[in-house]
Amino acid sequence: MSEDIKAILEEPCIDAYVRYLGAFKVVESDYGLFDKLARPRDLEDFTRVIYESVRVQDRVLGRLKEGISRGEYEVTWDVKDVEKAFRIDKSCLSKVIELARANPRLVGSIIASLALAYEGVRSRR
Repeated sequence: MSEDIKAILEEPCIDAYVRYLGAFKVVESDYGLFDKLARPRDLEDFTRVIYESVRVQDRVLGRLKEGISRGEYEVTWDVKDVEKAFRIDKSCLSKVIELARANPRLVGSIIASLALAYEGVRSRR
């Protein structure tokens, strides 16, 4: 495995963003975002997609919490605080963008693939 890919896969902030996007996928059902994330032309495109995903973070996490309490969604691991478990913060976003600087398409494709495969949040419908 190349050092670049290893650094991406082992970065805790990538994991945090993948968890958030896993919740986003279930709550928003916006698969177009994942396509955009996997195909940025450059770092500017990549950061626009990051913005699109994070712009709705409060809504996504609110709907996730409500859906869990109504039994519509389930988290497959023991989570005490949805906000802490799924929120992506400024420092992590900065780290994700820094990792994407050299190859935004590679980083975006990896993140999108991992998020689409993420099964930590599921719909019970």
